[in-house]
Amino acid sequence: MANSLSVKPNSSATLPAGEVKSVSEADWKFRQTAGQFARSGYSIAGPLSVEQLSRCTEDGTGVEGASGGVAALVASSRDRSGFTVSVAATLELTCQSCAERFAMPVDSQSTIFVARDAAELAGWEDEVFESIEATEKTSALELVEDELLLAVPYVPRCETCEALLSSGKPRVHEFN
Repeated sequence: MANSLSVKPNSSATLPAGEVKSVSEADWKFRQTAGQFARSGYSIAGPLSVEQLSRCTEDGTGVEGASGGVAALVASSRDRSGFTVSVAATLELTCQSCAERFAMPVDSQSTIFVARDAAELAGWEDEVFESIEATEKTSALELVEDELLLAVPYVPRCETCEALLSSGKPRVHEFN
């Protein structure tokens, strides 16, 4: 049976066809090894509350309509075990140029390959993909939060300020 993970912005994530499962907060927070996330058939997906995404909201960032998921890879083109991490949400950020709040939709997915041990992981250092050692412990919630945090730009800018910056025109500051 092929696993598929579909996560759409501002909707609940879906599990593989035919599987309907309610996901509790304990399921999201359950810590296990990366190797267990990569095992055949593993899948968790569903909506996430603002309270669950506490690391994402520490700096005043707003999060709405978040859903996420973690699913084992069915077959890897590189013959490596791994899993995908998906997240969809709307973030409310503060523009670093004009200090106005703006909404930024996020729909992100990453594939993480799992190395059996430190020696295999060290052999992958020159490769261009995300990887983790099989014995590394984490939770599905931490993986989804990491994916969401990585989607936030280092210097968030609203569309107006981004367009102004891209145009090459000098920005006039109020204090000049």
